[in-house]
Amino acid sequence: MPGSRRLSRRALLLGLGAFTLGEWILGGRAPATAVTRTSGYRVDISMLWGVVRYSLTGSMAEDIDAESGRYRVLITGTGTGVSSRVEARGLIDEGRYRPLEMKSIHSLAGRESWLSITYDYDRGLVDYHAVGHTLMLGRRRQVDDLVRLPEGRVVDDAVSVALNLAAGHLERDPTGTYQTLLLRRSRPPSEGPDDVTPGAYRVEVVPFQFRVEPDTRTGKLVARVDMSGWSSWARADQPAHLVFTPDRRVESIETRLQFGSVARMQLT
Repeated sequence: MPGSRRLSRRALLLGLGAFTLGEWILGGRAPATAVTRTSGYRVDISMLWGVVRYSLTGSMAEDIDAESGRYRVLITGTGTGVSSRVEARGLIDEGRYRPLEMKSIHSLAGRESWLSITYDYDRGLVDYHAVGHTLMLGRRRQVDDLVRLPEGRVVDDAVSVALNLAAGHLERDPTGTYQTLLLRRSRPPSEGPDDVTPGAYRVEVVPFQFRVEPDTRTGKLVARVDMSGWSSWARADQPAHLVFTPDRRVESIETRLQFGSVARMQLT
């Protein structure tokens, strides 16, 4: 796809970054008029026991127009040897945010990758295309798939999850656990961080659940999110640790990865 590229470590830059895009925006309900808001962020990534390090700083801008029922979120950032741009658009249906399109382009150490996801609610389909590269050997991973939306269920993306959480419109089960459906690229269970399985990649619609609860030590609201289904670098026994403000806006994220690696994000 000309002009669009994507970083395969989306759990680091997209999965972690985009998940928080909506959190700093609105602590209560969607506004009655159009609102534009910006915020800053910093991501620090330490790979392979600190041998490889990357830092990214940038801004997040959000436009919500409840009257027209549309929203747009843009995140951009740069650092030494790394750049990132993510744009998400969607609908606002009775206060609930629903994705229409997500596009991203990332560059890391000279390798460029891209993502394009388009939701067609009239046909009940999602068009998903992505190209990424493994970190160490730069092997190419590509997925092109057309996914049918489950009837009667909402499928979110990372941005709409965050927007709905902040606005109080993310569904919860009787135990108080937030739950929705997300898309992810399938991969063989044995596939490692630098492995590629040509022809095996499809897109799945999978459940996504998490709880937001007070930390017994700090009193702050926290959530722990298992990202291992989205990245071969993530560890199931080391879920991402999210810290929230009282109105469920993210303050920071930290996740420990394979091979002594760590990713941290701080909102400013």
